[in-house]
Amino acid sequence: MFPHYSHTPPRRVSTRVRCPVCHEEVYSRAGIHPQCAAKQSEPPKPKKQAVVVASPAVGEERAVPSDTGRPS
Repeated sequence: MFPHYSHTPPRRVSTRVRCPVCHEEVYSRAGIHPQCAAKQSEPPKPKKQAVVVASPAVGEERAVPSDTGRPS
């Protein structure tokens, strides 16, 4: 076999500017893709907060009715 054989050829070195948002080559003069600029200008969406189920505290006794309704 060939000692310097490679399955994939090396990537060509590009002189194009990279987009600061998606890191792809940019062909616009602004140096950022229009769709990336729109995404960057929008405020970040808040993440949904998880619902926390409260459990009784450790050592806390539950209220037990003392009156069962029967005469003693």
